[in-house]
Amino acid sequence: MDMAVRRLIISDLHFGSGDALLAAPAGLERIEPELAWADELVINGDLFELVFTSLPDAVVAARPFLALANRHVRRVHYLPGNHDHHLVSLAGDERRFAEVLGRPAPALFEVAPAERLLRSLCPDADVVCAYPVCELDGLRITHGHYIAPHVGGSEWRLMDRLAWRLTGEVARPDRLTVADYEGLIAPLYELMYEIANLPSGKRAQQQFERWLSGIAAIARAPQRASRQLTGLAQAIAGRAGSRELAPTEAPADEVLQAMQVVCHNLEIAPGTVLFGHTHLPLDGVSTPDGAYRLYNSGSWVWDRRLREAASYRDCAWPGTVLRATGGDVELRSLLADCDENDLRTLLGVPVEPPPRRRGRPQLVAVKR
Repeated sequence: MDMAVRRLIISDLHFGSGDALLAAPAGLERIEPELAWADELVINGDLFELVFTSLPDAVVAARPFLALANRHVRRVHYLPGNHDHHLVSLAGDERRFAEVLGRPAPALFEVAPAERLLRSLCPDADVVCAYPVCELDGLRITHGHYIAPHVGGSEWRLMDRLAWRLTGEVARPDRLTVADYEGLIAPLYELMYEIANLPSGKRAQQQFERWLSGIAAIARAPQRASRQLTGLAQAIAGRAGSRELAPTEAPADEVLQAMQVVCHNLEIAPGTVLFGHTHLPLDGVSTPDGAYRLYNSGSWVWDRRLREAASYRDCAWPGTVLRATGGDVELRSLLADCDENDLRTLLGVPVEPPPRRRGRPQLVAVKR
C-alpha cells in the first residue's frame, strides 16, 4: 500500500521585506527539519514581497530558502497571494498575448511565470503552480486574500465601491466570481508593484502614500470619506498601527464569515480548507455554517503592523507551519521558545534595552 504523502504547508514568507525571518540563517535552521520531514512543500502565497520591494531584491532574498527546499523535497506547490500577485497578472497577460497571436492559451488557473521562476530556483524539484485554489488529498488550499472585500476594513470598502463604479455596475453582485475578485484586487497591487520597481521606488512609494494621506486630509467633509482614504493610505503603507487581535481559537466572527463566503463563492466543497494571508494561525476552526474546517499556516514575518498589539504573542506569533499527511493536518509552532529580543537578534535588529525606571511611578486619576 502506498504511504500517504507528507506535505509541509507554509505561507506569508515575504522575502524582500526587512522582517522576513527565513531570510536569516537562524530561521533556516529552524525550518530545515520540517523540510527534511516533508515529501512536498506547499507555499500558500506571499512568498515574495513585490508590493514594497523590487522583484530582483525579493528573489535574491528567497534564494537560500528555496535552495534548502530544493535539497529536501521532491515537489513544490506554489499558490501566489496578494503580495506576489504580479506573477498572476503576468500569467493573465500571457493568455491575452496568446489570444492575439492565435496560439493556444494557457489554462485559466495556470501561473506559468511563477512556475518558470520557481523551476529556476528549485531545479531538482517538480514545481506546480496554481491559483487561486488547489486540491491535494482532499485538502483545499487558498491564500485567503479574497476575504478582503468581505471584511469591514474601510479601505477595502472604498476600493470595492470605486472598482464597481468603474465597471459601470450599480453594485457588486451577491456572489463574486474569480474575475470579480481579481478586478477588485489586481489594479492596486499592480500599481504598487510598478512603483516598487521604479529606480527610486522607495521614495516614490513614500510620495504616493503622502499623496493619499493628503487627499484624506483635504476630504474632511464628509469625515467618513476622510477616514476611508486615511485607512487606504495606511493599508498600502503597511502601517495600520496597533490593533487588538482576536484569540487564535476563536477569530472574529466577521473574518470567519468572510472565509466561509469565499469558500462558497469559489465553489469549494465542504471539508478542510487551508488559508494563509491573515498571519493568524488557525487550528481546525469551523465556519459559522459548519461546512468548513479552517486551518491557517500563520506567517514567517515579524509583522510590524501587528507586533505592538497586546495579544500578538498569543495570536499572531510567527514561525508556524502546517504538516499534512493525507487528510490529517497538524499546526506546529517552531519559534514558540523565542521572545521579541530573540527575533530581533535573528533579523540583526538591535535589541532594545529594558526601560529605565526614573523615580517612583505616579498614579493617574481616570475620569469615569
